[in-house]
Amino acid sequence: MPAFDPHSGAARAIGIALRTAHLGAMAVLVGGLELGAPGPSLRSWQVATFVTGAALLASEASHSRHWVYQGRGLATLAHVGALLLLGFAGAHRAGVAVALVVGALGSHLPRTVRKWSLRHGRVVD
Repeated sequence: MPAFDPHSGAARAIGIALRTAHLGAMAVLVGGLELGAPGPSLRSWQVATFVTGAALLASEASHSRHWVYQGRGLATLAHVGALLLLGFAGAHRAGVAVALVVGALGSHLPRTVRKWSLRHGRVVD
């Protein structure tokens, strides 16, 4: 069986599908929080957001062994950190806004920032 190529067309399609599902679940969750929906009605959206986010993280991390200390990995860790603070602090509106901004910025970093390595001090593929 051939090894999985994280740069193949299939891997790209999976990444796009995961990102789309994550954005959709997160949009419903954030909208529900903002509009004051009761917690139990948001539980499935919380789970969907978490599961798609974890799958997206795994997909993105498979692109490079350097991922965790590159700009893209650091942005993801900051995003997850904001979400953990949200979970422990319970500051829903502010925490969600911070997580949303960090996630959006991290997803749209230019290549030179996305692939810049804290460990190497330069862009690393």
